[in-house]
Amino acid sequence: MNYLKIYKTNLLLLLGILLGGLIGIYFPESSSVTYPIGKIYLNFLYVLVTPLVFFSVVTAIISNKQEEKAKKILFYGGITFLFLSLAASLIALFIGIFFPSMLEPGQINIGNNLSTFAEKTTIGEKIIKMVSVQNIPELFYSENMLPLLLFSFIVAVSMRKIGDHIKIIKDFFVGMTDLLYGMISLIMKMAPIGLGCYFSYSISQTGAAIITSYGKVFLGFLLFSGLFYIIFYSITIYLFVGKDKLESFWKFSIVPSLTAIATASSSACIPANLEACDRLEIDHDVSRAIIPLGASLHKDGATGASVLKILLVLSMCHIDYMNFETLFIVIMTSILSGIVMGTVPGGGVSAAVLIVSIFSLPDEILPIIILLSTIFDIPATLLNSVGNIPSAIIVERLLLKRKSSTVNKVSQ
Repeated sequence: MNYLKIYKTNLLLLLGILLGGLIGIYFPESSSVTYPIGKIYLNFLYVLVTPLVFFSVVTAIISNKQEEKAKKILFYGGITFLFLSLAASLIALFIGIFFPSMLEPGQINIGNNLSTFAEKTTIGEKIIKMVSVQNIPELFYSENMLPLLLFSFIVAVSMRKIGDHIKIIKDFFVGMTDLLYGMISLIMKMAPIGLGCYFSYSISQTGAAIITSYGKVFLGFLLFSGLFYIIFYSITIYLFVGKDKLESFWKFSIVPSLTAIATASSSACIPANLEACDRLEIDHDVSRAIIPLGASLHKDGATGASVLKILLVLSMCHIDYMNFETLFIVIMTSILSGIVMGTVPGGGVSAAVLIVSIFSLPDEILPIIILLSTIFDIPATLLNSVGNIPSAIIVERLLLKRKSSTVNKVSQ
């Protein structure tokens, strides 16, 4: 019963999308009804997601009051998170490239509203378009998520430098974040209907071949999850701290792993991860900083999943991704979407909008990405959560090396 309660939202969303898909397959003429309902729902999502991203990112940064002594831990934590996320994206990319049959879209026709991403433009022009806009109102267009994130960071850093002189503005940002989170939570309760209707319309346009694509890409993600969870974490821990710590890691990671599978929540796994760190005798200052921070910022599973999702939808839109320029953007987008998924309330939707925005994909792609996120949820959460324990091990090791180096210099 508790298991059903935990997964109630995902199960309802899957049910709504499944019913929508069946209606789209057997009653394609129903698109005259399902399309308006689904499109109105997506419009509401787009309207709320961009201001939510802006206010929540700014609030997260200005509310962070870490003490000076924790700065080194946070610095090494950031480097470690980036290293693991980059590794996750590269391994997922390797699977996508060397097992292309898992990403075959089949005979799928997304429609005439194809992406403009593949248009012949220079890399400089693409970068300009991706990271900047000419006017402030354009920041809040759903297709300009990356410029909005950069602008949010600039606003937050500036507010932190000013300090308490603008406390009333800080309180306003906190209040707006809470308000928008409440609004998007309300909208997401209607997701089974809204996304179900739009998926029904998409299926009526693309055909049932897309269902096979979901199954194949899910197998690809399971392959990635197994490789990363068992092999990559083992190699990384062995290289940093040796065989003894590796054996202890697998011994004490059983409870955090089962907790991640049972709850599908990185936050719910924080107590189990902290207990595992204590049993591994990891420094308390390190574990108490890295584990909670990692629950928000470190998403190996989400990053790897994003790579495979992006490659699949690019294939559906007939965009050639087998070039350095596009693959680089795929990796950067995947890492960024993992961070967005952890820091922004309703992050799964925000990350999907980010992907659609950066690659200028048609609206039909959005429910496909959201559905894939739901399907990938359990193995992704396993990596998102358990991956914070190796992060704490690595950070502790880096700190010890730095301390040892400092002591040696002083003694000389």
